[in-house]
Amino acid sequence: MSKTVTLFALLLFAGLAGCSSDSKSNSGADTTADTPAAPTDTQLPEDIAPDIIATDTPAADVLVPDEVTPPVKKTRVYTFKALGGISMGASGLTFHAHHPQYFDFVAALGGYINFHYLEDYMANMLFAGFCDMDTILEHVDDLNNPDIPELQCGPIGPRHAWEYPNGFNHWHFDDSGANWDRDTYWHTIFEGMMTAFGNQLYYNPDHPFLPPGVPESWAAPGSNSEKCANPIHVGKPWNYNAEYNPEGLYDLITFCDEEEPIPGGEDNPDYWELKGAYDPTYPHNRPAIVALAVDYNGNGKRDYHEPIVINNKERFEDVGADGCADADEDGAGGCTGGGSGDDPNGDNYTLPEQTFGSEGDFRWQEGEPFQDFGLDGVDGTGDYGEGDDKFSRSPGLQTLLDNDVMNWIDNAPQEQIDAVDIMFDGGIRDALNALTGMYPLAMHLKAREPNTREYNGYTEFDDSLYPKGEPTLVLFENDKVAWSVAGMGKNFIVRYGNPDATEEEITKGDGKHVGNDNDIFNRAIIMPLVPLGRWPGLDTTTCEFDGQLVNSTFYSEALQNRYAYSIAIPPCYHDEANKDLTYPSFILLPGHGITASDAIAAGLATNILMKQGKLAKFFLVAVEGQCCRFNPATGDRYCACIKNKPDGTWDCMDPQCKGAHEECELLKIPSNLLVQECNGGHFFANHVSSVFGDKDAAEYMKYEDMLAEAVEHLDKTYRTRLPEEHEIGE
Repeated sequence: MSKTVTLFALLLFAGLAGCSSDSKSNSGADTTADTPAAPTDTQLPEDIAPDIIATDTPAADVLVPDEVTPPVKKTRVYTFKALGGISMGASGLTFHAHHPQYFDFVAALGGYINFHYLEDYMANMLFAGFCDMDTILEHVDDLNNPDIPELQCGPIGPRHAWEYPNGFNHWHFDDSGANWDRDTYWHTIFEGMMTAFGNQLYYNPDHPFLPPGVPESWAAPGSNSEKCANPIHVGKPWNYNAEYNPEGLYDLITFCDEEEPIPGGEDNPDYWELKGAYDPTYPHNRPAIVALAVDYNGNGKRDYHEPIVINNKERFEDVGADGCADADEDGAGGCTGGGSGDDPNGDNYTLPEQTFGSEGDFRWQEGEPFQDFGLDGVDGTGDYGEGDDKFSRSPGLQTLLDNDVMNWIDNAPQEQIDAVDIMFDGGIRDALNALTGMYPLAMHLKAREPNTREYNGYTEFDDSLYPKGEPTLVLFENDKVAWSVAGMGKNFIVRYGNPDATEEEITKGDGKHVGNDNDIFNRAIIMPLVPLGRWPGLDTTTCEFDGQLVNSTFYSEALQNRYAYSIAIPPCYHDEANKDLTYPSFILLPGHGITASDAIAAGLATNILMKQGKLAKFFLVAVEGQCCRFNPATGDRYCACIKNKPDGTWDCMDPQCKGAHEECELLKIPSNLLVQECNGGHFFANHVSSVFGDKDAAEYMKYEDMLAEAVEHLDKTYRTRLPEEHEIGE
């Protein structure tokens, strides 16, 4: 989500509340909070007890006849901690899958955490759309001419509900939440995901991030012009590919790519078609670090129709666990043929109707035929996985899929599923097809927890989350909403966007990555409203003293550095009369490009409403989601910095200060000396490499571990409410 859109929504939020901002401190990383420390016995239990625990012991002073069955009390352990985020911040559910002991509510909105779908979307849409090898070679003299009729084989799709057509030379562009042009796709999705989890397109035994045969110098800081003029050539054995180079006759090459300027800008009538499209006449100057192309004509550059090679898994037939395509199905689960209808065995994957279908579901499963030829798909090359009698994926791809939330949903102990309530959402016009990936997660969760519901929109329709029948800001009708498990569902997904929206409404964001103004607001505020409406025993009294917005830091052992977070401390927290009160916490994970100090602006509104007694008091915490910065010349690294725009410096906390925030020195570092170690946001994942190819950086780029430390730090520093067991209603 873009900073501009986010701040607009938050200002709208505060303006509609009709109040000025609370007393606050918002001056940067050196702001301190005069905050009493919490008791030291704040360690959370390693395993949260099951959501529903049956107890059959009546009160001691009650005589129960033998023939009477005592009533069953239902209890739940509440951790009084919630986690949520939009876009990149949806990675919080991935974190929860690895650390289920912390949170009893998680909101994952419009993100990319269904990694099976993301891998397929990248391989078969974003890096696809090329003709077959024989057709390309028939026109080898025209490979850089985009207008050859015989070579118009892309873009691809849509293949599933809520998808846009895409192909490597024609990426779908939108400006909802970000400028989703070629630069953003490379920067945010491809390189961002691959520094985090490893290269998902190839196997390189020497490096987890770079393609095979590509030296670290290709990614290291240096002259882009020189790199683009001198591509790396990759020959045997790494150049084999079943689809585009089965005999290894052609080199694979590195190449450059970027978003080209559009003549006339937005006044160009073809602006929306040209944005995101590859212009073969433009002198591209951005190394595409993670991918390789086939150089059919030997000219040392990727021409328009030369394809991207992908060798990340063995080739398989996506015909379903029954092992046969529709034409061979018999209607009884077998493959003898003769069945009736389009899908005789009823195993086709379709959205939203049949999310458990295995035919056409973009993932291999037992029963589907595969060729045991290794990752390149060519028999006899002896590459990774060949002849091992099992379906093989590249280690980078396998690492990504091992982190897939669906694995946790399908396989977690039932007590973990019971112990957390989960919220999903996605827009029906999201440029990145986030809903296409999110919806199956919700349906798999529904198989584990039947009280998982789906809604169309937040307020507009009869089947909306809050069925008002018109766009409504939910916060201001908070008392009318049934936030309970019974009223709303233990888990739920919201598909926002009006299928019948006008062109003007779509232009204003209807169903897009961040949504229209109402959706932006509702998505942001409903995340904390759900747990606040479910946690028992919260403080809703009116209050005399303002809350505070504080930017602070803590020392992270995982990052070997100081790290930033921002916190909205509730009103009257420092009142002597409340010194023994504890408060629940909502941890907000910012989207790509948004700092924690930007995200905590939401606390302006929530603190006002807490003071008025219109909202239960809680800590709103934003943990920094942006990558650390370092000086390539010295190797010095800084993870808690705020841009000082007037003098062109970064204000950075002393990276090795291990004391309290207020004890640490603030350093001024010239901004031109620092670069980020990964591209913008870090997905709250432990990385395998820096974006500059430094694989040793994995020792300290442990952003997932940092988030766990942040939770522990909050418990030690503030009066956070600790887990309690409470009786719950029917």
